Amino acid sequence: MPKIRLKQILFYLPLFVMVSCINDKKHPDVADIDLNIKIDRFEQDLFKADTSNLLKASQKLRAKYPDFYAIYFRNILRNPDPVDTNNLQLIKMIKSNHDFNLLKHDVDSVYPDLKDVEKQLTDAFKYYKYYFPQGKVPQVVSYIADFQLGASTVNNTLAIELDLYMGQGYRFYQSKNVNFPTFIQRKLNKDHITSTALKAFAQQLFELDETDKTLLHRMIYQGKLLYFMDRVLPDSPDSVKIGYSQKQLEWCNTYKADVWTEFLGQGLLYSTDELKYAKYLNDAPFTSGLNNDSAPMLGVWLGWQIVRKYMDENPDVTLAQLMSEADSQKILKESKYKPK
Repeated sequence: MPKIRLKQILFYLPLFVMVSCINDKKHPDVADIDLNIKIDRFEQDLFKADTSNLLKASQKLRAKYPDFYAIYFRNILRNPDPVDTNNLQLIKMIKSNHDFNLLKHDVDSVYPDLKDVEKQLTDAFKYYKYYFPQGKVPQVVSYIADFQLGASTVNNTLAIELDLYMGQGYRFYQSKNVNFPTFIQRKLNKDHITSTALKAFAQQLFELDETDKTLLHRMIYQGKLLYFMDRVLPDSPDSVKIGYSQKQLEWCNTYKADVWTEFLGQGLLYSTDELKYAKYLNDAPFTSGLNNDSAPMLGVWLGWQIVRKYMDENPDVTLAQLMSEADSQKILKESKYKPK
C-alpha cells in the first residue's frame, strides 16, 4: 500500500500583494535545467473509458496512473465495494452520473487546457531542482471529485483537483452538499493552483515532526513551507502564497508588534494545548477573540516572518539546510525577530 499524503489546503486565502525581501534578491539562473511539466488529465482519460470493455479501460488507466489510480477510487471516491478491485462499476457510475457529467462539462469549459499552469509548475520545479539537485520531480495529474482537496500527493504523484478552482460563485460551491463560505470561495480560482500544489508537494517532502507539540514548532514549520514557496515561486505575490485580503495583511503589518507582544505575554509560543492555539493556525474569516477586521492564521504569518528574518540574518544557510533544521527555538533565537 503506498504511503498516502492527502493534504487539504483550503486554508490558503488571497493576500495583499506584498513583495518579500526574498523577491528583492536575484533569481537563480535555471535556464539550463532541462525540465518540462506536462499535466496528465485523469478526468479526461476517465471519461474516455470504453464502457463496452471496462476491464481493458481500467487496465489502461492503471498503467498510465500507477500511483494515482488506486488512490482516486479507494481514498478519494471511497469505493464501497471491496470486491470490485478494478473499479469497473464505479467507472460506469461516474460516466453515467448526471452531476459528474455537469462537473466535467464545467471544468472542461474553464480549463480546455492547462498550459499556463504547466508553465508555472515547470518554472517552480526548475527552481526546486536548482536548490535540491537530487530531488525527484513528480508526475502531475489533474482530476475531478467531490470538492475535497485542492491538491494532494501520493508517492511520486502530485494531483490537482480542478473542481476546486472554478472561481468564486461557482454553482456547485453553494449547493446543499458543499456550501463553501465566502472566505473560502475567494481563493478557489486558477491563480491559486500552482501555489496550492507546491505547498502540498512541500508538505510531503518536509513532514511535520509531531513529537513537538508547541505552537512555536508549528509556526516555524508553516513558516518554512512558505519560505520554500518564496524560493520556488519567486514571482508569486504573498497574497497567493498564504492568502489574506489586502485589509488583513495591512492589519498584520499595523499590529505586528502588538501581536508579537501578545503571543509572548500569554506564553503562547511554548503552549502545547492544541485546542487553545488552533485558532492561530487554522483558516477562518478572522481570529476568534479579536475584532472582525483581524487576520486569521496569525501563527502561520508570524512563523513566516520569523523564518524570513532568520534567513536574512544567516545568509550562508541554504534552503536545504533550513528545511532540515529541526530546532525551532534555534531559528527563533537566531532570527532576532522583534517587530516594531
